[in-house]
Formats: sequence, structure tokens, C-alpha cells
Amino acid sequence: MYSREQAKQEVVNALKKYLEVDLSIDDIETPPDLTLGDFAYPVFIAAKKMEKKPFELASELAAKIGPTKFIEKIEASGPYVNFTLNMDAFGQSVLAEIKEKNTEYGNQNVGNGKKILVEYAQPNTHKEFHVGHVRNAIFGQSVVNLMRANGYKVVPAAYIGDIGAHVAKAIWGMEKFHAGEKFEKSERAKKLGEIYTQATKAVEENEDFKKEIAQIQQNLELDKEPWYSLWKKTRQWSLDQFKSIFKELKISPEVWYFESEVEKHGKELVQKMLTDGIAKKSEGATIVDLQDESLGAFLILKSDGSSLYATKDLALALQKDKDYGADRQLFIVDVRQSLYFDQLFATLRRLHFTKQLIHLSYDMVNLPEGTMSSRVGNIVTYEQLRDTMVEHLIGETKKRHEDWAEKKVAKVAKEMAIASMTFMMLRQDSQSIITFDMDEALKSDGFTAPYLLYTIARIESIKKKTSVKPKIVVAQLTHKLERKLIRHLSQLPDVVERAGVCYQLSPIALWCFELSQLFNEYYHEVRILDDDIKERMQARLALLDAVEKTMQNALSILNIDTLKEM
Repeated sequence: MYSREQAKQEVVNALKKYLEVDLSIDDIETPPDLTLGDFAYPVFIAAKKMEKKPFELASELAAKIGPTKFIEKIEASGPYVNFTLNMDAFGQSVLAEIKEKNTEYGNQNVGNGKKILVEYAQPNTHKEFHVGHVRNAIFGQSVVNLMRANGYKVVPAAYIGDIGAHVAKAIWGMEKFHAGEKFEKSERAKKLGEIYTQATKAVEENEDFKKEIAQIQQNLELDKEPWYSLWKKTRQWSLDQFKSIFKELKISPEVWYFESEVEKHGKELVQKMLTDGIAKKSEGATIVDLQDESLGAFLILKSDGSSLYATKDLALALQKDKDYGADRQLFIVDVRQSLYFDQLFATLRRLHFTKQLIHLSYDMVNLPEGTMSSRVGNIVTYEQLRDTMVEHLIGETKKRHEDWAEKKVAKVAKEMAIASMTFMMLRQDSQSIITFDMDEALKSDGFTAPYLLYTIARIESIKKKTSVKPKIVVAQLTHKLERKLIRHLSQLPDVVERAGVCYQLSPIALWCFELSQLFNEYYHEVRILDDDIKERMQARLALLDAVEKTMQNALSILNIDTLKEM
């Protein structure tokens, strides 16, 4: 149990002596203003049960309850009993547990070893990897990190769309417009995306091309040559690019599923569903009638026998359960697919699938200029965005560090670019549309990654300037900002748990930002190394170590590496 939980438990234990209601630490609130105390208990329910006026009961409790190990002062404020921490004892405990737990500080055991399979990182081959895919991959990986921090066993799974209409369209475009052409290795994946866009425009201008593409899709599903060999070759171009991008972004799926591997099983499953009466024919296509759940008709196979996403997703959910037996499956997919997932889950229930299925949705990523689309070719790819950010950061870094070698400048600039991109994708609720503004993402004085990373860099700079060793002596940390910093550090475990309940990373991003703000204020107001009292300097250095470690732990959940120099 963390120090903050222990303090809350002391409050609960003290209240239980005088109240006739069930209490837990979840009943203890945080006052809106620190002048009211660190914790508060609203007495309304207890007062009603005990037939007393709330303000009278609050006053009685404040008079009866005495100090504890971590609680120094108890006061009544209207219908609330407010509790103020003994910061010497509490702060000493917090800094000691941060030092002891190190990289584990903030982690919880809510999951208690339960297994979750998280499906994310789902780009389509034969298309370019754009900033919308970046949001999916970063959000998914951070959810993996978050749930692990909450004590779950997590299976991170990528699911690659390597067959389907879009693949047939790209391969048709290659043969139609680029037969026999050779592409540079570094340009292959990019070229595929361009060909897909070219093919889409060609089909819009000539509807007859749809029949040719549909025939190619059927040939691919039957592994017919030369289409199968061309698919296999071009598929690898995309996979090579995905793996390179995942490595840069630190996206680490441990399992890779492919649509091409589940399609056959999906078609077999559809036939069984027809036999069992779960599915039926409608105008030649195969559907599941979900009208009784107000979900309409769920199309699971085309009239020409070609597969759909649903054909494969039904088989995949069952395959994932067979492979890993997870207690829960999370699907990190665009919010626009919400109805589809309602239909998919309803159909799986009819197949007697009883484990928990959750569509964890996220909204679109737009540019200041508007919405992107692979079909019309107005996307910004990951590489384009990365290179533009890196170029800008190289220029800024050179201005600050004229003595740095080119290699070092480039390395730091790239790490800052990826951190900035990652933070922009996570700093707000996943249900919100992101308008990705590069200038905003790279600001050093706002709700951005550079602002947070400067906290670590400043601490490292301070530590380099002294040989004094840190020592935890909270009694020496009497400045109001030192006390605020300790209180904020103590809240990280609560923030991690709350974030895990709703699968949201924005609470952790906000906690990091608030910590940086507090530290920035402290850095400018307190002369940390210019102190005649050595023990106080040691205590302040220990506080800096705690700030650095907790920031690193929180940012690691957000999949962001810190920098010692910027």
C-alpha cells in the first residue's frame, strides 16, 4: 500500500470509530483547495443515518478524532471533515518509497494477473502509413503499458490488413499502369500508396474497372498466379516498412495476426453459421439478422463469395481466444467503426462467446488544412511528418548547442520529434479529434513533450554541477513548493489506477504537465545548490531525484523516453 493510500486508510479507521456506516478509502475525497486540507469526508450519508445535522456531526468528529502517523490536523468545514497531512512523516515515506520502488513506483495490482489481449497496430498493406495510423499504434501501445502498470498480463497483438479490396486495387494498378517497372527499395512502400491512390481515381473515372479489380480479388483468395506471387512480394514491402516504423515509435506487438491467415477459417465459420441457423442468405449475400438488438443486418459474406472484414474478424476473435485464453479482448479501432463492433460482438455472443469484448475507440487525426484520405491522396505520412519535425528541431538544437557534433544533434532531434508526436496523440481524451499542428507540438513552454522533457534535462544539469550526494530529510524541505511537489508525487499511483479503469492516457499526460509546472516554478524560485546548509541541499537533491524518477515512470507509460540533454 502506497503512502497516500495508508494516509487515507488512517482517515477511514479514525472515522469508523464514531460512525455507523460502511467506509472505504474510496469515500475519502480531495478538497478543491489545499487550504482546506489534503483529504475530506462528506458526512451527509452518515448524518442522515445517525439522525444528526451534517455540520453538527462534522464538528463532533473533528473534535473527537486525534492525529495519526500521517494525519496532523483535523477540522470541520460545514458538512465536511477535513484532514491535513503531517508532511514531515508523510513526505519522508513518499520519497523513501519512490527510491525503493524505483521504476515500479506508480504501478498498481488492480489486474491481479488477469490476462488482456490488446489488438492494435492495424495498418493495411499496399497503403501508406499516415498520421492516423500513428495515433492507433501509439494509443494502443500506451494502453498496453498502462494495463501492465495496473497489474494485468497483457498480450499485445498487431492485426495487419494484407488482403481485401484495397489490396486488389493496388495490385490491379501496378499491372495496369506500372507493369515491369522497378522501384528503389527505400521507395517501394511509398510507391504502393501512390499506386493505390492512382487506381482509386481511375476507378472513379471508369466504373468498368471495378469488375477487373473484383476478379483480381477472387483470384487472390484462390491463390492464383501471377497475382499470388505479386501480392506476396508487394505485401513484404509494406511489412518491412511497418516493422521499421514500429521500431522507431517503440511499438512492440508480441503477436502478429494477418487477415490472409484467418480468411479461410472465416469462410468456413460462415458456412457453419448458415447450417446452425445463426446466419442466413439475403439477396445472395450472407447476413446475421440483429434486428432484435436494434443493430440491423450484419453482412458477413458478399454475394459473390468474397470475404469481408466481418468474415475475418469473427474467425480472428475465436482464434485469439484459442491461442491465449484472455479474460478480456480490447480492440483499438477508429470510433467510426462503433456500429460495426456492436454488430460483431452481438454475433460473437450468438456463437456462445462469453468473455469480455471491448471496442476501445479513438477519433480522427486531422491537419490544420482538414481531413486526410488515402483514397484521394491528401494524407501526410509518418515519414513526412517525422522528417519535417526533425529538420525543424535540428535547426533549433544547433542554435542552443553550437559545440555538439552533427550526429548528436540529429539523434536528439529525432528523439524529441518522436516524443512530441507521441505526446500530441495522447494528451487529450481518445474520443477527441486531434488537429495535429507541428508548431504546437514542438513548443517548449506549453502542454507538450518538450516542456516535460526539459524538466528531466534541467534536473540532470543541476546534478552535474555538484558532488553533494542526495539524502532524504523531508524536515529540511519546508518551502511551500517542496511540499506541493511531494504531494503531487504521491498522487501518481492513484492517477495510474484511475487511468487504467477508463483506458485513457490523458490523466497521466496532465499529471506530467502539472508536475513540470510545479518544478519549473520551484526551479526559478528556489536556489537549489546555493545553500549554506548542506543537509538542506542534500534533501533538495533527493527531492529532485524523486521528481525525475516519477516523471520517467509516468512518461514510460506514455511510451516516451526521456533525454538528459536537449
